[in-house]
Amino acid sequence: MLLKRCNSVYRTEVHAFLKQKYGTSTEAPNDCTYRSPLPAKASVVICGGGVIGTSVAYHLAKLGLTDVVLLEQGRLSGGVTWLSSGVVGCLRKGAERNLCQISVSLYKKLQDDGHDIGWSQHGSINLARTENRMIALKRLVGQAKVQNLSCTFLDKKEIAKMVPNMKVSDLEGGVWIPEDGVVDPAKLCKTMAFLAAQKGVTIVEDCAVMRVTSASQRVKAVQTSDGTIDCEIFINCAGQWARQLGQQADIPVRIPIHAMEHPTIITKAVPGMEHVNAVIRDYDGSMLFQPLQLGCLRIKGFETGAKSAFKDKIPTDFQFKTLEANWDNYGFLLRRLNYRFSGCDHQPAMYMVNGPETFTPDGTWILGEAPEIDNYYVATGFCDMGVSAAGGVGQALAERVMGIDGPLMTDLWSLEIQRFFEGHNTRKFLQDRVPEVLGKHYQVAYPLTEYQTGRRVRLSPLYPILSSNGGIFVARMGYERPMWFTEDSEVIENHVKGGAMQETFAKPRWFDDVEAEYHACREGVCLVDMSSLTKFELWSKGMEVVHLLQYLCANDVDVPIGSIIHTGMLNHHGGYENDCSLVRMEQNRYFMISPTSQITHAWEWISRHLPDDGSTQISDVTSKYTVMNLIGPKSRDVLNLVTDTDLDNFPYFTSQLINVGQSGGVKALHMTHSGEPGWTLFVPSELSMHVYDSLMTMGKDYGIINAGYQAVRFLRIEKFHTLWGEDFDRWTSPIECGAAFLVKFQKATFIGKGALLRQKEEGVSRRLVQFHLEGHDLDSDSWPWGGEPIYRNGKYVGLTRSTCYGFTLNRMVCIGAVHNFEPETRKRLVVDNNFITDPSAEFQIEIAGKRFLATPHLHPPRMSAVATETGLKYKPRIMPSVRTSTL
Repeated sequence: MLLKRCNSVYRTEVHAFLKQKYGTSTEAPNDCTYRSPLPAKASVVICGGGVIGTSVAYHLAKLGLTDVVLLEQGRLSGGVTWLSSGVVGCLRKGAERNLCQISVSLYKKLQDDGHDIGWSQHGSINLARTENRMIALKRLVGQAKVQNLSCTFLDKKEIAKMVPNMKVSDLEGGVWIPEDGVVDPAKLCKTMAFLAAQKGVTIVEDCAVMRVTSASQRVKAVQTSDGTIDCEIFINCAGQWARQLGQQADIPVRIPIHAMEHPTIITKAVPGMEHVNAVIRDYDGSMLFQPLQLGCLRIKGFETGAKSAFKDKIPTDFQFKTLEANWDNYGFLLRRLNYRFSGCDHQPAMYMVNGPETFTPDGTWILGEAPEIDNYYVATGFCDMGVSAAGGVGQALAERVMGIDGPLMTDLWSLEIQRFFEGHNTRKFLQDRVPEVLGKHYQVAYPLTEYQTGRRVRLSPLYPILSSNGGIFVARMGYERPMWFTEDSEVIENHVKGGAMQETFAKPRWFDDVEAEYHACREGVCLVDMSSLTKFELWSKGMEVVHLLQYLCANDVDVPIGSIIHTGMLNHHGGYENDCSLVRMEQNRYFMISPTSQITHAWEWISRHLPDDGSTQISDVTSKYTVMNLIGPKSRDVLNLVTDTDLDNFPYFTSQLINVGQSGGVKALHMTHSGEPGWTLFVPSELSMHVYDSLMTMGKDYGIINAGYQAVRFLRIEKFHTLWGEDFDRWTSPIECGAAFLVKFQKATFIGKGALLRQKEEGVSRRLVQFHLEGHDLDSDSWPWGGEPIYRNGKYVGLTRSTCYGFTLNRMVCIGAVHNFEPETRKRLVVDNNFITDPSAEFQIEIAGKRFLATPHLHPPRMSAVATETGLKYKPRIMPSVRTSTL
């Protein structure tokens, strides 16, 4: 009854009431229009007149590029911007936090300069009901405070004093962020547009983009409802229409976003809130409370099961419109309001404003250059954070377009559009996945958090047998890959039902399972399905492929047939665009292996450098091969039993075609991805079950077991083997990684050579360092999971990247990027060996607010070939009956 009555109360009167009292208009603002004639050409065309598009235009003009045209199919701010709450919050993870802080600085400056954008900086109170939520907040605060974001922890009494009528009995505490604020989104949008236009940017409203055309996979022109405009660069800031617009390009651009219903409710006055101005986030209640005037609140929530905003395509005329109020789905907002605040009216709602909001498949923003077309940039999918992001995103994208190498450029890989692949952009996947993403928006982000929708689509042929043997899987680039194996029936049942992989920041339940697999790799033999690895073949009729790879790769690829080369493909800054292993299969044919996450990015990087004459070809053969990593000192014994190949005549870091059982044509690489002895077998997929059966059957007497990626990960981190996308990226050079030995400076030329030579001469401002923690209690202390601040003599110098427990070293191990900052200007200074190894330097790593001594290492630790110091820890499991081949 409450919901039915709320659905109709004040429905006619509330329009004028909200506009007069709370500045929440439901009508299109009656402001000036921009109706300039469409130019014939421009350097940059931006599509989208919301807060993101106008910010990009403003920042381009600010940097001096004014040959810019901004196109809006309706009126500025008319899509979703005008519906936004305007809340600006900075307590986010790395790259997103930095961009939000830039937004805050911009909005404050605009307001101080006399532009009425409605900016008010009253801070935010972020609540925690559980101990794990407090740990999550401590981890975020640890990162935020070193980036000069003011954060203060609050106890119950302090929260109650700040918000007198709010229930606090269920709270563990909270965090106060004084720099957070609220802005009027429509005013902000129009102010940035006005300032951009003042500097010479052309803005054209009522002009829809119909198609983006290209030549040689490079932006050429934009076809609009007003005609065609030639341009060099196109920037898609079309908000909820961005995906549709991407599909309308002559080479379709994949932009995986999906619009969801995301309503807000305007309440009547809540007792005790008349003098409260801070935004309140009740994370564990999935709620946000935004104070308005006279004690009223704007409330919204993030709940799994939200509905898609549109069944099919988004109407182009959805301008200054809202969706139908949906009290049946979103009435829970009122129940949670009554839970947190006592004394509310028995009919607390005045009005629901239901509007669309776009989310991405992983809950992280989309930014960067599309892999399909050069100079086609995208900024969208801000997951209810568009206004918070706008100022920083506009600056970052403008600097990217202008080629400015600022500090923003080094931290944005997690936002790059190239982290997705084609499977992420299907309508069915987005319809299934994005409701779950919205529901997780305020949930605790535990390590190894996995989504359960859109799963079990891209499978290795081994998936059924591995799953039946207790495999626990995660999805990477849509590919299911085993993380570890367990005999714990409760864990298996929870995994099958889609439950969380772990709900702790401390010692995880899977610890013992991974330890057993680790010791199998170190002392016995195990098999890891690594089929998700990126796999390409490159070839030519003549020597063109060799010349191309010599130019792309820092290492020498002109090696004997059968050799394996580990190399980086660098950019002109000397940073890694691709980290790969190359096998020279024939004189003019190479086989390339890269991390799973690089499939889109590596393909794009290589493809854009292929000769125009078609003399060199590339093929994605990822699905062609099932990859079995046979690891451990007993791997040779097992492989010997199933192959006719003389393994004594099979040198390390070489490749041969071998047979396994009755299966020929197996590409065997004498290397593993763990630092342990063994072979990586690339098996034609139709032969994979026979090869697996042969290895597992003949390996029984040697105690062979299935193992997962987590054991391999622990092995590589302990040995200080770094991974692209986790420890380093396109802004990290081989010299900073300690991998200069893989660079052949004597080569005539390769991309990035000049930058590396300068680094050798001038030094680098960052180094990857391995740390061993001292005094950390494995069982009771929170673990490091990546992103922990590193301190040197009490001064912040960087963040950890990848972490593990070292079962051989018997301590926590972290790989971190260490910088040397000038205290006042934060200018980066040279980091030499002495800065790391100086005996007077004391390093500490902060984990959830607690600091631990950390011993730094620039080189891999000395580890015995087999861990025999305390006796063998590996105890072969009794293998269950293994599926045998029917061949």
